[in-house]
Formats: sequence, C-alpha cells, structure tokens
Amino acid sequence: MRLFTVPRPRGTVPVGALLMAPLFGLPLGAWLVETGRIDLGICGMQAAFELPCLTCGATRATMGLLGGQVWKAVTFQPLIISLYFMLMIWGSMSLWTFLRDRKLVLEMSNREDLLFKAALIVVPFVNWFYLFRIGV
Repeated sequence: MRLFTVPRPRGTVPVGALLMAPLFGLPLGAWLVETGRIDLGICGMQAAFELPCLTCGATRATMGLLGGQVWKAVTFQPLIISLYFMLMIWGSMSLWTFLRDRKLVLEMSNREDLLFKAALIVVPFVNWFYLFRIGV
C-alpha cells in the first residue's frame, strides 16, 4: 500500500473533504435529539425482529462522543464511531492536499484491494454480532 500526492487536475473536487462535511452537523443533530425536538423512536428492525440493525445505538454513541465520553461511544457502537474518525482523517487529508493544489492517491496491490473489499463485507457483520451480544 502506498499513499502519495500528485498534481491536482483542474476541476477536481476534494471528495474526502466533501464527505467529511456532514460530521460538522452532528452537534446540531445531537442537540435536536437531546432537547426532544426530534424523536427517532425505536429502530424498525429491532421492533420487528428484536435484533439490532447495523447502526443501532449510533445516536446514543454519537451523543456520548460529543459529550466527551469517547470510550463509552466506541464500546457502544464501534462501527459508526470508527467511520466518523476515518472520515475525519480522510477528509482532513483530502482538504489539506486540495489547498496545496495536490490530489491524494492511495495505491494498493491486488491482494490489498481484495482484503479491503473483504473487510467491507466482514466488519459490518462482526459489528452486528457485537451489538447483538451486548444487547443494544
């Protein structure tokens, strides 16, 4: 695996920075939930099948994260909190390279690409099993 920058072609946008932008709305969403202005109710999958969905607990984990309880947030919903941190890192790097008129490139071998794709399938199932075991 190799991470490097190349000159940015004109007209390209910093995709990572754009995908990171919604993270800045999390405090507003947490405030809306906390003050009761929005009621998300119970998860539909949990109500129907008594099983957590892949994102069950994400609101509570996000509220814990914004409240400074990082470890509690990670143990409550590890997949979502990990995605937040990965988006923040990727978005920051993407924005930094964009401001320097560069483009971020990640080069992977065929094996690394296959492992990455396998992780995209396996990790959500591991997270779902974890949520089921802790009783979210």
